[in-house]
Amino acid sequence: MTPTDFKKQIKNKRLPALIFFTGTEDFLTEQFSNLLENSIDENFRAWDFVRADVNDTGIKEVLADVSTLSFNASRRIVIVENPLFLTAKNSLEKSEENLLLKYLNNPEGENSLIINAVNFSLDKRKKTVKSLIKTAENVDFKPLDERQILQIVKKRFLVADISIEDAVLNYYFRRLAFNLRLIINNLDKLLLYGQNHIIDNHVIDFLIAPESTESAFDLIEAINQKKPGKVLKIYEELIDRGEAPIRINALLLSQYRLLIQAKSLKLNDQNLSRLLHIHPYRAKLANQLASLKTFGELSNSFLNLSDIELKLKSTRLDPKMLFEIFLSKNT
Repeated sequence: MTPTDFKKQIKNKRLPALIFFTGTEDFLTEQFSNLLENSIDENFRAWDFVRADVNDTGIKEVLADVSTLSFNASRRIVIVENPLFLTAKNSLEKSEENLLLKYLNNPEGENSLIINAVNFSLDKRKKTVKSLIKTAENVDFKPLDERQILQIVKKRFLVADISIEDAVLNYYFRRLAFNLRLIINNLDKLLLYGQNHIIDNHVIDFLIAPESTESAFDLIEAINQKKPGKVLKIYEELIDRGEAPIRINALLLSQYRLLIQAKSLKLNDQNLSRLLHIHPYRAKLANQLASLKTFGELSNSFLNLSDIELKLKSTRLDPKMLFEIFLSKNT
């Protein structure tokens, strides 16, 4: 089931007894959790809406909560957060697992149990995971694509009666690496500024600090374009924003690793995104940048950065000098 379909269920108050949240867009998940909470009468919300972190609350207590009748003869909603027991990292006690499996096979029809496994790597060999996949209504919170994010943000500008070009919005999205949480949280700055000024790319640069991952892609793009001056400017801006040299190096290592994967796999943007569990935008950029270099060039850059990481950790050599040496070898 898509989030849009789920929203209709919430609006019509027709929630299933078992719901299983999966995907990677945690900001969207939070919005829907708030929507669920607000769907309950305010007078009964404290009783009929429960968030249970299984790090603090046992499964037995969770099942007791979801089996308790609502105060106002409505539907009680219990959301289970941090279900590490669905991953390979952790497991339930056998008695708890049996209790949960019994409930999953015969849930309390008057209430709703929601397992929030967004951003969790599920161990599909486990009985609990198999049972959830089989019996629960799955809501898959995939990352929104460029068109969907554009629609959401343009609606906010339309409501505020502020004009902005699509190209400027796309520049804004890219500056924040299409991170939905950052895009929404920074919107108020643009809306406030746009009440009396025209918003263009220069305004975006002035008001919005770029997301670190995007800065790493910008560095690689400038390296590919053989523009050492631009590379150093971006590097110095990162330092001025408080990024440690070892953190910048780690970001570059991570991005070059992604480019090597993109070069090796030779998948389209959508399949690369799905296989590596990354945002479609990152997959698109990775394929674009990887296409400009040979596999050998990407590997050499990665090895050079690995060498810098070792020196940053084990010597007192000047970080900027090390980066400039890397730059001289790669531009």
